Amino acid sequence: MPNAPVRERILKTAKIKITTKCNRSCDFCIFANGAQGENMPPETFSTILDRLQTIPFRQLHINGGEPTVHRDFPDLSSLARKRLPDKVMVLGTNAITLARNKPLMEATLASYDQVLIGCDDEHGNYAEVHTVVPALRAAGKTVVVNSVLEGISQDRLTRLAELCTAYGAIHVTNHVHHIDVGQPANTLGGLCARYLDQHLMIEVDGSCYRCFNAMAKDDSEFTVWDHDFAVKVFAPRRHHYRFCGKCHEYSDSGASVIPVPLPLPITTT
Repeated sequence: MPNAPVRERILKTAKIKITTKCNRSCDFCIFANGAQGENMPPETFSTILDRLQTIPFRQLHINGGEPTVHRDFPDLSSLARKRLPDKVMVLGTNAITLARNKPLMEATLASYDQVLIGCDDEHGNYAEVHTVVPALRAAGKTVVVNSVLEGISQDRLTRLAELCTAYGAIHVTNHVHHIDVGQPANTLGGLCARYLDQHLMIEVDGSCYRCFNAMAKDDSEFTVWDHDFAVKVFAPRRHHYRFCGKCHEYSDSGASVIPVPLPLPITTT
C-alpha cells in the first residue's frame, strides 16, 4: 500500500519579543521587566529576519514588553515589512504610546496589518484605547481588544464592547492564563496537544521556544544562531517545558513525541 502524501508543515505565527521594557507593570505579566528591561539590538533583529526567511510561516507578530517603547520600533517595523512583504504583520501593544506619539502611530499604520491591544484595569489604558481604535479602524487595520475578566468591571467591559461594535473592531475576553498564578498543577503524561506548528517565540537574545507561555531563559530549545535553525523549528518535541505543569492551556496528547510529518488524509473515489 503506498504511503500517504506528506503535507508541508507551516508555522502559524513567528513572534519576536523585541524588548522586555514596558510602560506598565501588570501583576500577571511574565513577559516584561518595566523600566529595567532590555531592548533587542537591531543586528539581532536582522539576523532573526534572515532565519525566518528560511521557514514557511504565516504571521509575524512583534511584541514585548511593550514593543513601541523600543527606541528603534519604527525602523524595526519597516525592516520587517520590507524583508517579509508576504507575511501578515501583527503588533501586540497596550496602545498607550500610540495614542500619545504621532510618529509611533504613523509607523504602526505603515507597517502592520493587525493590532492586538490588551485593555483592562492592570493596563490602565481605557482612554488611550478609545483614542486609537477609531484611528486604526479608519486606516483599515484589523483591531482586537483583549480584556482579562478578573481585571475589569462590567461597566468598563460594556463600554469596550460598544466601542468595538461601533468601529468594527473585535473584543475578546479571557481569564488570566499566564504561568504560575495559583492554578493547580496538571498531571503530565504526554506532550501538549495544542502545539502543532502553531507558534515560534523568539526572545530578546535570540533564544527560541515553541509555546506562547514559555520563558526562554529557562526553557529555550534552540536559538536563531544555530546553523540548523530551520530543522529545529519543526523537529519533534520529546520533553515537557518547565512550566507545563502550571499551564491552563495544557492538554495531554498522550503521545511520546509530536511527529514531524503530517500525512494528508487518504480519500477514496
